[in-house]
Amino acid sequence: MTDYIAKAKAHRAQRDAAIPAEYLVDLAAAGVPALPEESLPLPYSKTQPHHPEPTTIYPCDNVLSVPAKVLSMEDVAITETAVDKLLSLLATGKLSSVRCTEAFLRRAVLAHQLTNCATDFFPDLALARAKECDEYLAKHGKPIGLLHGLPVSLKDQFHIKHTVATMGYVSGIGKVAAQNSVITDVILGAGGVVYVRTSVPQSLMRCETHNHIYGRTVSPFNRSFTAGGSSGGEGALVGMHGSPLGLGTDIGGSVRVPSAFNGLWGMRPSMHRVPYEGAANSFLGQESVSSVIGPLTHSLEGVVTFMRAVLAARPWELDPMLVSMPFNEDAYALKNLQLKAGSAEPAEALGGKTQLCFAIEWDDGVVHPHPPITRALREVKHKLLAAGHKVIDWIPYDHVRCYDIIGRIYAADGGEDIQRSCVAGGEPVMYNLMADGKPPKHLSTYESWQLNREKSEYRKQYLDYWQATRDTTGTGRPVDAIIAPVSNWASCKHDLMRPRQLHDAVEPARPPVCRVPRRVCRSTEGCQGAARDAVHRTAAQCGPGVLGQVRSARMGRPADQPAGGRQASAGRRAARPRKGDSRCRRYRPLVGSKGYQLS
Repeated sequence: MTDYIAKAKAHRAQRDAAIPAEYLVDLAAAGVPALPEESLPLPYSKTQPHHPEPTTIYPCDNVLSVPAKVLSMEDVAITETAVDKLLSLLATGKLSSVRCTEAFLRRAVLAHQLTNCATDFFPDLALARAKECDEYLAKHGKPIGLLHGLPVSLKDQFHIKHTVATMGYVSGIGKVAAQNSVITDVILGAGGVVYVRTSVPQSLMRCETHNHIYGRTVSPFNRSFTAGGSSGGEGALVGMHGSPLGLGTDIGGSVRVPSAFNGLWGMRPSMHRVPYEGAANSFLGQESVSSVIGPLTHSLEGVVTFMRAVLAARPWELDPMLVSMPFNEDAYALKNLQLKAGSAEPAEALGGKTQLCFAIEWDDGVVHPHPPITRALREVKHKLLAAGHKVIDWIPYDHVRCYDIIGRIYAADGGEDIQRSCVAGGEPVMYNLMADGKPPKHLSTYESWQLNREKSEYRKQYLDYWQATRDTTGTGRPVDAIIAPVSNWASCKHDLMRPRQLHDAVEPARPPVCRVPRRVCRSTEGCQGAARDAVHRTAAQCGPGVLGQVRSARMGRPADQPAGGRQASAGRRAARPRKGDSRCRRYRPLVGSKGYQLS
């Protein structure tokens, strides 16, 4: 009856034993409440494969100020230095990798004590690697690579040789990795230092981070709220400056949501760009919708540095699924936007910068954002206009259909992958993984083929819709980027996140998406940075509670990566459900028959 509970407890004890005692902080002495210990539901049974999760009350405090009170001033200064500055200090020897790693280990342990974000700590491995970096620099007079000496945190999907990544399943306990994931080798090859791995939800398929091994990860902004998911451990850790650069994965929002809920930059790159080979994953063999690896960090420079470092390693020689395409510096600098499309006429310039056209998606006709998020989108619009760019409204292209397609793809196996993994570990399926608590219909092979055909048709229609905007942008090009919410709220109480949220809508169209913290957009320079990132085929998303995504049909996308959309003229309001429409409901913490978040 209690076998899975005993396994989980023993595995947590192994994690805790790896934490050096000198890194632990006496939270009681600091006047900070410790997180409550959660009880676990009954084990799996055929008659009741899932059980309601026990209710646990969490403190509703903001713990972001705690590190400054309990860590040394030097540790705080190191861990709150931007990635680009840190890399400069490390590459020149002004800061040793060993000292940098020690600082981030201490802060990561504190972040874990406060938010329960970590699954593994590797202090001995990390400090040995940091020493190698310092010795290499001293001997050769140059850094190992673009990430020389930088501590990098990994989501609990990325294997490190001779360690265990469980992916939030009890059945993963004891499965020791025989080798590194490719992305782990790429990070190490670029000079990175791997020192901690972070928590995920059971199955990875939730936008909250909660599993039966490690428990629940909470938001450092308010510990009674969720840190998001599925890369929620990374979100909480990086949000607390316990890591300068974290690696997550994203299939339907798993980098973007934790980034949004923790005030971070987070990128979901195009498919087939960052190596996934050798990483653990749910739904292995399912290729209708693919997960991608992306960074979470505190700055645009952190995002760009990650992409440069990965692509400099020629990862297509290590992962057969990748496109052979280096980082496009000209595209990133907007050098191929200097002419209006289809003419030799120079594009309108703004003090030497190219004028761009952004579209703002105020809502998607299914989920309407909370007022603070809409307010932030208005602020972004005003800043972009003041910077001389064009801004028009984006009328979403049939997101109801989009949500329906993506929901059926996720559930095509009838929940079998998740149930098999849970049965193997003797644990129940977490209740919120299944809409209405019931397994979905298992599609036949032919039904899956037809669903893929429907997805492909939608993708082409979205692309045509987007390309048609060249008639309304005034630049001679289609919309350069779309700014849209990541979620309808800044975060929420635990267990209230439900599909479908706004972040899911980009998946069938496959544009790269970058979440941009709202605070960046409080200046013209921030908007220029968001614009530049957007046209680099990313999507900008605003604020710790403000979300926006930009999707661009331009540069740097592999040939098999379409964008989407057609545009409405400026001044028109985004389409919304009319009164009486079955979609027009108030926000409620409910799951509809297909798992939709209804508004």
